[in-house]
Amino acid sequence: MTGLPLYMQLVNQIKEQITKGHFLPGDILPSEHELAAKYNTSRTTVRKSLSILFSEGYIIPVPGKGYFVKEPEVDSYTLYFSEKNCIENYSGETKLLEVSLVPTDQLPRQLADLKDSFVKIRWLLYVDKEPAAYDIKYLPYEKGKPIIEKEIRYATFPEMVAKHQSLFSIKKTLRISVPVVSREISNLLKLDTGESVLMIEQKIFSEQGKLIGYGQLFIRGNYCNLVATSSYLHE
Repeated sequence: MTGLPLYMQLVNQIKEQITKGHFLPGDILPSEHELAAKYNTSRTTVRKSLSILFSEGYIIPVPGKGYFVKEPEVDSYTLYFSEKNCIENYSGETKLLEVSLVPTDQLPRQLADLKDSFVKIRWLLYVDKEPAAYDIKYLPYEKGKPIIEKEIRYATFPEMVAKHQSLFSIKKTLRISVPVVSREISNLLKLDTGESVLMIEQKIFSEQGKLIGYGQLFIRGNYCNLVATSSYLHE
């Protein structure tokens, strides 16, 4: 833990005591004063550490009593997702298929009620010269800015939305399914008979809750690489 701020050192030490069973779910932690004395630090540092432990789901505050170890959510996982890391052995090879301004009457149903103009961008992603995934994104159209295909570079959805507004102010949702794909997608991906495809549907919302980006990523089953880890994984 050398080099870590004091508050993170304390966070890691308490995490270790929880994960090793020294503190069990329902146990009360020592008081702020006791922790400050035990670790030779200030109560301000202790409060910062406890705040982080609370935000990560390890403890819960009870007014007038203190901090208690929280019962772990055994069905809770964190999925680290980006279009670039969910395709097995993906090295960055892409083919831009389309960049176009979509009339409002031709938008997918998820965007149809917004009455805004969107740009549709479609790519194929390759692994060893074979099509591994098909990606389609809809982003807000900015009037006065021309659509220049040679300036389009493949990026993750948040990276593209960042050109329109701060990433700190957006909300993202994912939905994963195994759909029956259209003949067009089947041909683009060169699917074998009976081959499955995973679809990851992304929605990005503004701070005000308005849908400002929509995408679908279709990945051939044998190229899919999605990994989720327990929220309580201790390093």
